[in-house]
Amino acid sequence: MVEDQDMEVTLRAKIDNPAEPVVFYEVIPPRVDLKGELEDRLALVREVAGQVDAINIPEIREEKRNGPRKGVLHERIEPRVFAEAIANATKVETVVNRVTVHDSPAEQRRWLRTTYRQHGIRDLILVGGESQKDPYPGPSVVETASLAAEEGLPFLLGGITIPHRPKEAGRVRDKAQRGLRFFTTQVLLDSKDAVQLLQQLDGLKARILLSFTPVSHPRDLNFLEWLGVELPPKFARAIREAAEPEAAVELSLALARRILTDVFENLPPHPPALGIQVERITKRNSAAARRMLGELGDFYRGLLRSRYTATTVGTGNRSRSQAPQQPPGMR
Repeated sequence: MVEDQDMEVTLRAKIDNPAEPVVFYEVIPPRVDLKGELEDRLALVREVAGQVDAINIPEIREEKRNGPRKGVLHERIEPRVFAEAIANATKVETVVNRVTVHDSPAEQRRWLRTTYRQHGIRDLILVGGESQKDPYPGPSVVETASLAAEEGLPFLLGGITIPHRPKEAGRVRDKAQRGLRFFTTQVLLDSKDAVQLLQQLDGLKARILLSFTPVSHPRDLNFLEWLGVELPPKFARAIREAAEPEAAVELSLALARRILTDVFENLPPHPPALGIQVERITKRNSAAARRMLGELGDFYRGLLRSRYTATTVGTGNRSRSQAPQQPPGMR
């Protein structure tokens, strides 16, 4: 008789199984100059370990976007080094972001080889440039994916999608054909563009992780707008009129639940697999982001569980005709 063993399901396996929930939590690498911040970040990862499937580690670079960024851009520990520290201290999987366009193809090849063979990193999100109009010395996202394939490096590759961007479905499909298997969205404050994108991606064999962040202050709106997030006027007005930060957070949590509900209720017949990501865009929102991770994660898992509960009799396949239901207590 073979004994049962507890086998950890890898992120790669979860990404490929539409019925399996996938939750990311974004954690910015610690600053180089702040003693103890690395330990604080590792403590945070340990605290959320039971709620996430991976820690998403962004690469922080100076950006132009919609004007100069306010505040000083501090030097931070390199994402690969932070990922190694997490691996040494916890069992939580990580996804390392790599902006592809700033280094030459030869330099990108070296980075990919070193990342896989020396740092032991297996999961990447490839990020392109800020603007398609600006010339860059390095390869695009799809070109970098091809470089990884040419080097024989079997990374699990992801990308970023901006639902309101024109012709976005075509971009996502092209990247998926070139080996990207999941995509995190820009922060969502409205369901319309996400619903439209998912309907246009009917039949796509990839996972789309819908991104959310708590908002507690009007300054958060300014930063989101600088990041290129579209601000619904009604939501922005409600945040500005909120009496206190806690009320603003409640509004953003309620909005996130409505967006998820709208998405699940308007999926096409054969939608991409769905996941969620929670981000903390400002330090003041640390506690709110942790709360959102727990509450929205449970809400999302309930929606996913309801969608995949119904099966076709005798086949074990999910019924395509069943509309997704909200979890108990949310109807």
